Amino acid sequence: EQKIRSFENRVLRTICGPFFDTEENRWRRRKNKELREITKVPPITSYIKGQRIQWFGHAMRREETNEVRAAIEYKPTGRRPRGRPKKRWMDGVQQDLERLEVTEWEERIQDRDYWRAVTVAAKTLTEL
Repeated sequence: EQKIRSFENRVLRTICGPFFDTEENRWRRRKNKELREITKVPPITSYIKGQRIQWFGHAMRREETNEVRAAIEYKPTGRRPRGRPKKRWMDGVQQDLERLEVTEWEERIQDRDYWRAVTVAAKTLTEL
């Protein structure tokens, strides 16, 4: 996520160009906050997370026997290696839903209008 955010800021800096600071009488790079104020676009990571939540809703509305849904709901058996557990795709989705304060998503995911509102909210939030 940090790499995507860094790349996006680099692209925005290239588009907006340097800034001549009259107080210091020199050219300088624009700060991230200045880039956001100039462009007025939400971060690309918010859009990606919104798309992920949208696809999650689409997949979870499928039949329980569907392969995609089975892959999402799959719980591996056996022992995991030592160290910090690897972050799974579903962990990221649940974390995003918690930040959006979506509770009881198992039942609410069937309501397409509600879920569409959740995905729009996720895509427009600046810090998700």
